[in-house]
Amino acid sequence: MILVAFCAVQLLARSQSMSMKQCVEFANTNNSSVKNSQYDTEIAQRKVNELVGTGLPQIDGSASLDDNLQVSTSLLPAVMFGGKEGEYMAVKMGTKYNAAASIQLSQKIYDPTFWVGLKAAKVSSQQAAQSAQKTREQTTYTICRTYYQTVIIEKQMNKLRATLEASEKSLQSTELKFKNGLARKVDVDKIRVSYNNTRSQLQQSELSYKQSLNTLKYQMGMPIDSAIVLADTAVVEDQGAIAADTAAGNFVGKRIDYQLQKTTISLYELDKKRNASGYIPSLSLTAKYSYSANRQEFDFFEPGHDWYSSSSIGLRLSVPIFDGLQKQHRIAQSRLNIMKAEETLRQTEQAIKVDVSNYEIQYRNAQDNIRNEKENLQLAEEVYENTMLQYGQGTGSSLDVVQAESALREAQNSYYNKLFSLYIARLDLEQSKGQLLEFIAKQ
Repeated sequence: MILVAFCAVQLLARSQSMSMKQCVEFANTNNSSVKNSQYDTEIAQRKVNELVGTGLPQIDGSASLDDNLQVSTSLLPAVMFGGKEGEYMAVKMGTKYNAAASIQLSQKIYDPTFWVGLKAAKVSSQQAAQSAQKTREQTTYTICRTYYQTVIIEKQMNKLRATLEASEKSLQSTELKFKNGLARKVDVDKIRVSYNNTRSQLQQSELSYKQSLNTLKYQMGMPIDSAIVLADTAVVEDQGAIAADTAAGNFVGKRIDYQLQKTTISLYELDKKRNASGYIPSLSLTAKYSYSANRQEFDFFEPGHDWYSSSSIGLRLSVPIFDGLQKQHRIAQSRLNIMKAEETLRQTEQAIKVDVSNYEIQYRNAQDNIRNEKENLQLAEEVYENTMLQYGQGTGSSLDVVQAESALREAQNSYYNKLFSLYIARLDLEQSKGQLLEFIAKQ
């Protein structure tokens, strides 16, 4: 027994005590979904930078070296070489080796699609940031729910251990009475059945606790073999009153899914502008400088041989004339997408108002339930204690003990189920209002 206690103390010493807020903070750094959403945000910002780069000067360099294995042949009028009129002479023209190097610059001067595309990229970056916030919020909700569940199971285990200890003492006392002829065998059997039921329920709770703790560590992004101890284990039956400003419409703009849908509408509108700007001409500047040489021998790098340079500068105007009505149909698609998104936004607004109203009702109901269940649990504990006392004094029956113990277990289960429902009801309410992260930060 001393060895077991020593091992437990050593394990506790190596365990990391974590509050619910600390679990959430750990997940913000280590949870895979949160990390991936942060990567998506960075990717979106990189896309903005990429698009900005297309508006900067574009400089390209090129070089070529040709070995003409067979110099090309051209037909020239024979009269040029003293021949007859109307005849042609085959002449090989060119050199065996040709080399050239050039550098070219291009710069957009006016391109309406560029600015619309740049704005769309920035809105997409904003959308990625909102998606990351939604992932954080959902991860926070999941972790808090699992944390509360684990705490509740731990509380149930402690209650069941106390009940099991009392039941074991009652069983030992009844067995002793039976040996002395003061109790019947049926009394021993009844109490043993009750004892076994409590022990079985405790074993199931211990298994559920381990599973719930493993789930919590997984959701946090923590290795399963890590040892943690939950710090926030106090039972809080009063989760606080609902704020006076509870008009459902006041929370619509705070919901991240509502914000995401508004951003989607902005993207559709920009897509429509981008397609419409495709009808507008674009203008760009081009400049080129090249250096070339032609040789019969491969002596490009020997001094004394000429290289010839050339350069040019100009403007390039691109005027869209007819594309088979493609842009017209793309604009129509964007317009329809906007209409769909606006309808979805109105539907979401109504759904949020319903959520807030329903979760307020659910929370108030959970508050009433926990008060009733707490009273029932206190009564069940008093009845159990009095029944055990009467049985110990010989004025109560084994049936009374079994019934009182069964009623106590049932009251405990009901109380902790309602307590868990209260915790979840508050999480649901804060999430429906779009202020879950702020609520957890204040815990």
